Amino acid sequence: MADRRRRNGELVPVESRAVDKSSLPALLQVERLLRQNERAIVQTFIPVMRGSYVGASPEERARDDQARREALHNMLARAAAEPALRATLEALDEALATEPEEGAVEACLAALIDTRVKLPHNLPIYLEALIYDLVDEGFPPAVVAAACQRIRRVSVFLPEISEVLATCWETLARYREQQRRVVEALDTRRRAERWLSNLNGSAGTGRSTDR
Repeated sequence: MADRRRRNGELVPVESRAVDKSSLPALLQVERLLRQNERAIVQTFIPVMRGSYVGASPEERARDDQARREALHNMLARAAAEPALRATLEALDEALATEPEEGAVEACLAALIDTRVKLPHNLPIYLEALIYDLVDEGFPPAVVAAACQRIRRVSVFLPEISEVLATCWETLARYREQQRRVVEALDTRRRAERWLSNLNGSAGTGRSTDR
């Protein structure tokens, strides 16, 4: 990575830089969990089911309850498991609550810069300005890490500072949306499990039950 100034004003050359990249795997934990669970999270929803009409016979109500049991059972089999949802939510909560930190931002940028073949001639100035802007905008380190990973994988050229910031804003919005969806999926799964439990309990009594 580029030269960085020490506090006494001395310039730190590239070969002498001290950037700790060991935190990167932890910063990218949210990305791994979302990649593993995103499809199952999307499939965590209460299926549309027909209700029993007024005046339905006991046999008709029993058939309707059986159809509800099967629909809920199939949804829960496809849906994200509660431990996976809790782990994903905890990771998102922690990532979004973490304050910006210059050392972590520098480590994220080091992983990005050190993989580029072509670098700008003003790299030290570019990096100083980029680190300042990322911290000043308040991006959590996990958001910066995910944005840098995306840039590294899809961008041919080293992006302008404004493009890095835009990718961070997109990542931050995506994490907040995923946080909302995981909270909703947890609530949906628990409601579905309670409803299925009530349906199973009513099967032996001959009484129909709703949500």
